[in-house]
Amino acid sequence: MNKSETNKKEIRKKMLAIRRFLEDIYVREASHIICEKLKKSPVYKAAESICLYMPINNEVDVTELLETCSIYIPKIIDKTMDFYLYEGNDSIAAGAFGILEPTGKKKLKPDNKTLVVMPGVAFSRDGYRLGYGGGYYDTYLNKYPMCRKAAVCFQEQLVEELPVEEHDVKADIVITN
Repeated sequence: MNKSETNKKEIRKKMLAIRRFLEDIYVREASHIICEKLKKSPVYKAAESICLYMPINNEVDVTELLETCSIYIPKIIDKTMDFYLYEGNDSIAAGAFGILEPTGKKKLKPDNKTLVVMPGVAFSRDGYRLGYGGGYYDTYLNKYPMCRKAAVCFQEQLVEELPVEEHDVKADIVITN
């Protein structure tokens, strides 16, 4: 394991521990603040398609935005992540890693009016994120670089800098409470 991978592993462990101990009321209130800030952001206002995620393990809860416009949710098929149209709570089921995924077949055709809202474990002030280590978001966003990117996180997840590798994708905006 190289130095960057070791540092990422250490940061991931520390940040997941911090997030695990956030109180439910804090997660709810801070998530609402973050969603309100996101809705007011230029990248959100300019978007025609918005890619959200289904939160797990005390991630920022963005589900209050599910009914706002054309929303797409990630789905992993054969180790590849794509986004599919969210058609209501009746059209989602547990998928890869036990995370809720859309059951429909309407796959997003991303363009420069697509906003991808990225979850993660830690975020740097300059827009880089540390995910869980699967590389799904970086792979997707390297394939579709025209997408706008917003990282959402609790202030406890924000760090001055992260180890960055060539394939890591930088967010256009980082929104915190």
